[in-house]
Amino acid sequence: MRIRVVPTSLGKSAIQVVSKHYGRLTVHKHIGTFAHDLEKAQLLKKAEEFITQSTGQGNLLDLLSSVRPSEITITQSRPLFVYQLLSAVYDKLGFSSYNDPLIRDLVVARIYSPASKRETQEILSDLFGRSYALKTVYRHLKTGIENGLKDSFQKALISFARDDLGDSLRLVFYDVTTLYFDSAVKEGLKNFGFSKDHRPLDTQIVIGLVVNKDGFPLYFDVFQGNTFEGHTFLPVVKKVQHLLGSTDFVVIADAAMISQENIKRLIEEGIDFVVGARIANLPLNLIDSISSKLNTQSGKITTVTYRGQRLICEYSAKRAAKDKSDRLKQIAKAEGAIAAPAKITNRFRFVKAEGQIISLNHDLVAKAQKLEGVKGYLTNTQLPEQIVIDRYHDLWRIENSFRLTKSDLEARPIFHRLDETIKAHLVIVFAGLAICKYIELSTNMSIKQVLKLAEKVLTHKVTNPETGETAYIETTIEDAVLKEKIGLLKSLGH
Repeated sequence: MRIRVVPTSLGKSAIQVVSKHYGRLTVHKHIGTFAHDLEKAQLLKKAEEFITQSTGQGNLLDLLSSVRPSEITITQSRPLFVYQLLSAVYDKLGFSSYNDPLIRDLVVARIYSPASKRETQEILSDLFGRSYALKTVYRHLKTGIENGLKDSFQKALISFARDDLGDSLRLVFYDVTTLYFDSAVKEGLKNFGFSKDHRPLDTQIVIGLVVNKDGFPLYFDVFQGNTFEGHTFLPVVKKVQHLLGSTDFVVIADAAMISQENIKRLIEEGIDFVVGARIANLPLNLIDSISSKLNTQSGKITTVTYRGQRLICEYSAKRAAKDKSDRLKQIAKAEGAIAAPAKITNRFRFVKAEGQIISLNHDLVAKAQKLEGVKGYLTNTQLPEQIVIDRYHDLWRIENSFRLTKSDLEARPIFHRLDETIKAHLVIVFAGLAICKYIELSTNMSIKQVLKLAEKVLTHKVTNPETGETAYIETTIEDAVLKEKIGLLKSLGH
């Protein structure tokens, strides 16, 4: 028997005594509900007393004090503290509102040891004592997608960001990435497209992700692999608007999302935005004006009006040095292509062709030189110039989330074939990302560091061979620094 804490429909939590046999959960007694820590402590004590009275499961220390070390054996050691930690955070984020322990276990396993569903099944059984048939795993994933698992998780995260993280969600950040398949067969969502993983020969899907100012994930969506990323922008913003129940937010995205049609629709919907501007596409007279106002002064900012919106431009000497280096390299390539036109196999930025005559495009070179060091930001808000620039630069947080998703959670390559199992896989990864980000924000440690630390605490099954008595004990940590860190981890789910 063990004690579990579950949320109730009234916003409180309940203490129950349960056990599990061959995957079937039995609730032996409902101890009561609590709304604060004092009530919880009292109910936990009652639950422990019930278990002792019902099963004779005594205090482990009493058992160990009554026998000599030679009379007991350690028959099992498992990283159950890791499981308890990740499960507690899963519950804290509100994912338990979708009541399926198998889904929770798949999320825990994805964080602890990303693997195929078959290998995950073994990890759950061997390390955490959670046994499921592979057929059952796939059935629950399919049912989850049909029953709104994705929406349930996303609503939980938005509520958590507001209520527990204290975020007004006035600022949200959007970007896309691609995840490739171990397959070259187009089917459903799987298709060929522009690969951000530089794998053009593999099919892929496009993922749009929305995070808050700290990089905590709020929403994701999946699109067919050949979808242009700019076409994902409005559908995602509209869905986020629906989940937030408000248009009172500013969406921040990079230049790839911008188009006149997107800007028009955002304005019609009353949604504020800050996006990167493609300043190379500006009219030459406006480029001359911006270049003249900035006058190559590092850190200088100027604002102009472009198509009815504020275009904020900033000059950076560091950026100018890089842009100049790139320009000189491209000029060298262009001159090499002009010298041997028969060998030209692709396009060069500064090469122009007029009939059979190929030459260096001096006008384009001069234009590029004027824009060196200049970065533009387009917005319909009245936020101060520096705030607009600073918030745009916070887009690195979403890039960090993408890296965590692809590396620590090993979201790709994807081996699923059906759209429903692809979506289910992404929901599991998305939930894992949210747990990892919350832990990192709370501890200031990477998820790899946290897992390495948590693995130091094992749960050992101690058995007296003569009497058959068994009990469980956790590894004792004596190092003061480690003990303090582990104490911090134990507090995360409460």
